[in-house]
Amino acid sequence: MNTILAIIKKEFRRFFCDRRMIFTTLLMPGLLIYVVYTAMGAITQSVAEQSPTPVVYVQNMPESLASALESALDVREQTVSDNEAKERIAGGEIDALIIFPENFDDLTVGTDVPEVSIYYNSTETSSATAYSTVSAILQSYEQSIANVFNVNAQQGEIYDLADSRSASMYVLSTVVPMVLIMLMLSGCIAVVLESIAGEKERGTIATLLVTPIKRSHLAIGKILSLSVIAVLSGISSFLGLILSLPNLMSGTGVEFSLAAYGALDYLGLFLVVISTVLVFVSLLAIVSAYAKSTKEANGLIAPVMILAMVCTLCSMFITSPSVGFFFIPVLNSSLCIAALMAGTFVVVPFVITMCVNIVCAALLSVLLGVMFNSEKIMFNR
Repeated sequence: MNTILAIIKKEFRRFFCDRRMIFTTLLMPGLLIYVVYTAMGAITQSVAEQSPTPVVYVQNMPESLASALESALDVREQTVSDNEAKERIAGGEIDALIIFPENFDDLTVGTDVPEVSIYYNSTETSSATAYSTVSAILQSYEQSIANVFNVNAQQGEIYDLADSRSASMYVLSTVVPMVLIMLMLSGCIAVVLESIAGEKERGTIATLLVTPIKRSHLAIGKILSLSVIAVLSGISSFLGLILSLPNLMSGTGVEFSLAAYGALDYLGLFLVVISTVLVFVSLLAIVSAYAKSTKEANGLIAPVMILAMVCTLCSMFITSPSVGFFFIPVLNSSLCIAALMAGTFVVVPFVITMCVNIVCAALLSVLLGVMFNSEKIMFNR
């Protein structure tokens, strides 16, 4: 036990005595996420507020549609010919030309089907918006004429029963798992590769291996100390993400509040993070121990990053996961985080995830100890 504590103290001393490493690993990730997401929210809101109303020319404006079109679009008098109007649309000067047949309202009640022409430019965002707006207005008007039945037509009645709390939790359940898993992996990469592959490259790990300590104790000490540092990095990134979400979603109309979650939710999230970090650190430690240098280790971790990304992507499309999914490391953590964020936490999958992650980390730690006992691997022979 004393040897394990000595290894942990050595790793802590190496990390916490380096100010630049503390800043780049603990402070900078959360700060960058907060700044970037806040800036994205501000830009999105600014763009939404500054989006101009599409400018359209309308021929033979029918009285039945005048109010709807003028409320949604900037309708202007057509002072040029049709061909010149089309050239202006192609050049981006105006957004659309709508041509109604004469006596449109009379034709809609007869047997003849009136034809409405909408000229627009699909490569211009404002013009495409004008086209979709006019199409929606016309479709709604057409349905009102041939009114067979009404859907949600009662004025003042609220049909969408989702409250702001449910909406914010749904958004978080889709965003947080991928971001948090990838941030945890990035934090583990930042501290693990330098600790083992870096020491192999500098030759300092050889000094540790010749000391009278068990190689298994060295592996456990490395994994525990690196896990603590990686968890601190993950917490920094998570705080940056959570604190920036209100700013990011400010332009979407979704109200976000941290009060939507209780103490047990945060405790469950913390335990999932801890167990997942143990898996990542153990796996990356094996990769780092196998590599001859940090450069080679950085190349070898690419498959790990791809697998982690695939697991987090898969969790976004698994709406009702079976118990078997929770026996797959990383995927189980992503599904648990999504359930916690969505407010659909279930005890059995959570317990399975914790047990699977701990067992997986323990097996990888044993494998790391075996690698430390291999002279060929550790001394690049």
